[in-house]
Amino acid sequence: NTCHGTTFALGIANQGSEVGTMAGTDQPLPGLPSTDEATGTGRTTTSLADQMGPMVINEDGTMKRIANWGEMTEVERANTIRVISKRNAKRIETLKKAREEMVNALSAAAIIPDVIADVDDTPLRSTFISYTGPDSTRIELENGIELTQELSAQEPVVSWPGPAAGSADTDSSFMTVIMLDPDAPSRGAPQFRNWLHWLVVDVQNFGGDIISIGLDQPKGGDGGKEIASYKGPTPPKGTGLHRYVFLLFRHTTRIADTMDTTLEQNRASFNLREFTEATGLGAPSSVMFFTCQSQ
Repeated sequence: NTCHGTTFALGIANQGSEVGTMAGTDQPLPGLPSTDEATGTGRTTTSLADQMGPMVINEDGTMKRIANWGEMTEVERANTIRVISKRNAKRIETLKKAREEMVNALSAAAIIPDVIADVDDTPLRSTFISYTGPDSTRIELENGIELTQELSAQEPVVSWPGPAAGSADTDSSFMTVIMLDPDAPSRGAPQFRNWLHWLVVDVQNFGGDIISIGLDQPKGGDGGKEIASYKGPTPPKGTGLHRYVFLLFRHTTRIADTMDTTLEQNRASFNLREFTEATGLGAPSSVMFFTCQSQ
């Protein structure tokens, strides 16, 4: 049984300190702003700077404001805007390029449109997924990695960068993780699309550098609520490659109380579109997938 791993996620964990003291919201951008809006040029950001200070784009696409903007002198404000303007412009172009590459890859594998209709303009957060085999061998999902069904039998560890400690995002945002097989029972005849392999909701963003769920990670509380336990790939013989897709959704309100309690038993024909509409999840914050076939 051979699996081929492919990982697509946009964003790099924020590195280094920002100019001034940041009061971060770490909110994903509703769409990549124009260069003029984000760099401090043009009337829109000039007006905003007068009231709140310039918008700072982090390397992973989240935004922050400068908390001590009101305490700065005019000279300090001008110098800060100049530094942030140049850096924001470079980061926006990097994010746009990475998003375009990711969309192209997902489209080439038909994840778009088979699983999601499109990817929102919101920059996608970094995601890291690893499996641990029976002999304790740890495999990071990257392009071209080959796995076995045995290796992917246990739940993986799914990790992503946490928001800045002390930011508003720390106490008010959650992540939901879904794993689907859109090729059940086969890609050519997917009558049971999507087969639900894993569903964990309401994982709290609690301010750590890296937030993780999965194997050997705490369950319940900040670690979220597991609605459907992890089931590893079991593609039927003769059905070719199956795509196993991880989707991560960021949201600001808990959704566990809205869950269908029968999903643990009823995994076939999971309707992702209806699920996201009912819970208000919107577009995924990250999309990753690997393929697997039975031999």
